[in-house]
Amino acid sequence: MSFGDAWADLYDRVHTLKEDIPFWVREAKSSGGPVLELGCGTGRVTIPVAQAGVPITGLDNSPVMLSRARAKARKLGLAKEMLRFQIGDMRDFRLGRKFPLVIIPFRSFQLLLSVADQRQALENIKRHLAPEGRLIIDLFVPDQERLIRESTSPVFRREIADGATGRRLRVSEQNQHDPLGQIINARTILEEVDVEGKRTDGWEVAYQLRYLYRFEALHPLEAAGYRLLELYGDFNR
Repeated sequence: MSFGDAWADLYDRVHTLKEDIPFWVREAKSSGGPVLELGCGTGRVTIPVAQAGVPITGLDNSPVMLSRARAKARKLGLAKEMLRFQIGDMRDFRLGRKFPLVIIPFRSFQLLLSVADQRQALENIKRHLAPEGRLIIDLFVPDQERLIRESTSPVFRREIADGATGRRLRVSEQNQHDPLGQIINARTILEEVDVEGKRTDGWEVAYQLRYLYRFEALHPLEAAGYRLLELYGDFNR
């Protein structure tokens, strides 16, 4: 089961992040379009870009995630010429066209668990970039102390309120990591509770990520022929 298939039923309830959306929309507009998003999931970024008037293709390797994304797009009445979803793996997809901008939001690049996979993806992406085209990747900064500290027991992260049902979703995480392979074995624990605080349901989702340090991340990019234009510490640049 892929990351997306494991998360599909819960993704939109858990991942409510919106602070990065204006950044991606601005970058999409400045590119002139069309845009290619890799690891698009349920369309969290893809759909706002299309709503802003920029044609975009969203690619993901999870048919379940893409089904959710297409349903959301239909509900919003988005035209097919503005928004297209495509099944595929960022390492070997073939779209037969080039884009002035390719984006990989929300750390999806780190679902590639080896240097070889990352290099293969970067080379494949480059074949889909127009001359002077840009690739923007979102990565997190690994914190070794936190990884070690949080490997022993689940850590509560946040509570999400469902305005429609009055129920709340408590989100905890437990991460174990392999410092040699730089692999995080992540486990997200979800507990649904009612207005009285009683547990009504629960789920666990396991997945893996490979973390990269800042300067380490530059090596596969340079090896694949990319040139660093800008480096930001957050979505406010």
